[in-house]
Amino acid sequence: MKVVIVGASGALGSRLADLLVARGDEVVRASRATGVDAYAGTGLAEAFAGADAVVDSLSLQTLKAEEAIDFFESTATNIARAAAQAGVAHVIVVSIVNAGDPAVNAKFGYYQGKAAQEAAYRKVLGPDILTVFASVQWFELAEQMMGSMSFGPVAAVPRMQCAPAAVSDVAVALADVVTAGPQDKATVEIAGPDRMDLVDVAKALAAQTGTPRWVVGVPVGGRAIRHGGLVPAAPDVVTTTTLGGWLAGRERAQVGENR
Repeated sequence: MKVVIVGASGALGSRLADLLVARGDEVVRASRATGVDAYAGTGLAEAFAGADAVVDSLSLQTLKAEEAIDFFESTATNIARAAAQAGVAHVIVVSIVNAGDPAVNAKFGYYQGKAAQEAAYRKVLGPDILTVFASVQWFELAEQMMGSMSFGPVAAVPRMQCAPAAVSDVAVALADVVTAGPQDKATVEIAGPDRMDLVDVAKALAAQTGTPRWVVGVPVGGRAIRHGGLVPAAPDVVTTTTLGGWLAGRERAQVGENR
């Protein structure tokens, strides 16, 4: 199987690419470095030629709705049209659980962008070709948030009731969806094993690493995000790595690097 991954340099895309290669698939890691610009729409036709599946795992570092909507809507439209013209049998877009729910995305610009992304794909591609792979937040998001919202010894982390998962587990679930081909369900939802607040993930990580000294939960994104709007009611896949297991894996990896 030939699989083109747009966004293969990211945390999820890179792991997906490695998994598919290990399974014996031909993987094309499409990026600007290889002449593919999904936002401009250039290089997509050449990259998609002969592909059996295309995965969109693009991301954008922004909280601004206007920027997120413009980026995700533009890239989705370009990728969907190019995939349709190339006759690609299966297109998978990585999204976020319940990002399309107005109650969830109303005060969170990034999620508005993901909602626009899903809508753009559905406008061009039919359900027999398109699969929306909707993931919960990753444990790694807490680490990212602490890094970007730190003030000396204090880190601010958004209060989010979620069912977080390890990105490595999410990559395996995504690889399974790619390998299986077009789905009977238009959306496949992935959840972690336990419901918790993202702030608690951050505090556990800070306790392990010793930094930052304090983690403060901040109420951003609206009531739905703080009270379970990001938790899928009936996920199709529940991953197995718990917060404790993820922290232990991080510690083992760090010890290995220091040897």
